[in-house]
Amino acid sequence: MLRFLIIFFIFPILCWSLTFKNGEQQNDTTTPTTISTSQAIKSESETKLFKPFDCKKLKTEYLRVNNRNDCLIIQELSNKYEVKTHDIDPNTWNRSLLLRYFDNKDGEKIVAHTWNNVVKWGEKSNKQPFSHLAVLEIPNLNNIFKSNLNKISSNHYTVPLTARRVDTIDTDNDGDKEIIYLSNREDGRNRNSSWKDVNYIFDLNDNSLSKFGSSHFSHDLMYFDFNNDGYHEIIDYFYNPGGQIEICDLKTNKCTKSKKVNQYVDIGFNHILPSKDKAIMFGGCPNLGDTTFCWSKINYKNNKISFEKLYNYEFKTKPTDEAKFLIWTGDVNKKPGYWIEGTGKKEFKQADRAWMSAAIDFNKDGFVDSIGIEKEVLCKRNDISKPFSRSGGDCKENAYLYIFKNNNDEKFEKHQIIPTTINDTFRIEKADVDKDGTVDLYGFRQSYYNPWSVCDRQQLKSIYLNKKNEYFEHASNRFIKENFGLYGCERVSNFFEKDGQYYRLFITTPDKESEIAYLGIENYTGKQLASEKEFVDTDQLDALDDLLK
Repeated sequence: MLRFLIIFFIFPILCWSLTFKNGEQQNDTTTPTTISTSQAIKSESETKLFKPFDCKKLKTEYLRVNNRNDCLIIQELSNKYEVKTHDIDPNTWNRSLLLRYFDNKDGEKIVAHTWNNVVKWGEKSNKQPFSHLAVLEIPNLNNIFKSNLNKISSNHYTVPLTARRVDTIDTDNDGDKEIIYLSNREDGRNRNSSWKDVNYIFDLNDNSLSKFGSSHFSHDLMYFDFNNDGYHEIIDYFYNPGGQIEICDLKTNKCTKSKKVNQYVDIGFNHILPSKDKAIMFGGCPNLGDTTFCWSKINYKNNKISFEKLYNYEFKTKPTDEAKFLIWTGDVNKKPGYWIEGTGKKEFKQADRAWMSAAIDFNKDGFVDSIGIEKEVLCKRNDISKPFSRSGGDCKENAYLYIFKNNNDEKFEKHQIIPTTINDTFRIEKADVDKDGTVDLYGFRQSYYNPWSVCDRQQLKSIYLNKKNEYFEHASNRFIKENFGLYGCERVSNFFEKDGQYYRLFITTPDKESEIAYLGIENYTGKQLASEKEFVDTDQLDALDDLLK
């Protein structure tokens, strides 16, 4: 009887009809749910003490010491894979997803997160997945490079979740940041496995893990304070199949699902831009592959979200052809694209989704601009009776970083195109890397890059320096070498500033077969050499010519 009463009172369902008027989504069937903050789980941790040592003492052949910078190894990370996806992938920290510095009210912290494979790639399994989280307590960052620094205390957690959509925000408006996890099923298991993961908030103050929202295959994590009440609303864009959105109000603890949003936005890597009167979502256009970028106004009221078409930019015509592709799950799916004439259907250019996005007011005009990556995928095969295999080496990728200037929140003008790679810019971060007062861009390598050859793919290859708030310039190899060291097989890098000093966090291993990873911190000068002259790609020169015209 008690169980019946509980279910009766906590299971209200409200419905709205779906209508469209003047190209605007009005509302559709929604299901309110509640964030389970009352069911927070206290996470058990292993406390470790680590004596920092100079990065120069790392025993690795991949060592480029920058004598101008102090650098310390401040933590050992040694969690192993339960199931090795490859014979030479022995450490879970090869796949680091999060590396951040926090200055919370309860003290300075450095946080690192990674995910773990629990099954062989593509295997069906109902086994509970898990991830690893390391939280370092920093007593005083300004004194971290003192020679007499005592051991650093850290807590290491094994958390029962799999998440590759992760970020840090202040979820409860208390001035401290928490970790947001959206459940994502790309931990190696076959999609027919039993998925139990939901979304989580990890509170760094009390080390508790709280569930919120519903169980999804989450793909895009976005957040914004739509109603200016001091609390973020979380947007979870997930596969169902097709695109759906669940938006969660972190003040009221209510979550609402909206269907058929894929008429306005595509599951890719969308981003929210603040605007004068409404927020704007930027990303790939629905059902158009990587041929078009779209901007849509977001309307939010009473925990309901709708969209209104604003603007689009077309790279190429919509594809009319399709080819079969073998994907990582073992399934064969048809993908849109273009057959290359004269190849007898041995060559195919796939129309992939638009990849990665970011928001930045690079020119300081008060309007937030858009950054997006467009990707071209050319595939070749010898046997036309077999599907193309992306992961099997049939395809090569070319990627381009597009800078779009925001004109009065009404139109987005192509401003600059820079060649890049998906591997080096899987996530786009922002920081004043060269300390000139402008916000630069850099590629945060994570997730899909190949960790088994990462020693040959150094971090910091994709730094784009903001030149006088006018355009971006790819940082030269000389700039990188002059300002940053290389300390082993670096997996990820993250920049931050504290009291006028600039730092770089990184995770590294001595070699690609190492079962031990290290977390390091480097302070750096970040000053570009005046005499620096290096080759600039012709695409960059063309973009600069257009800018000058």
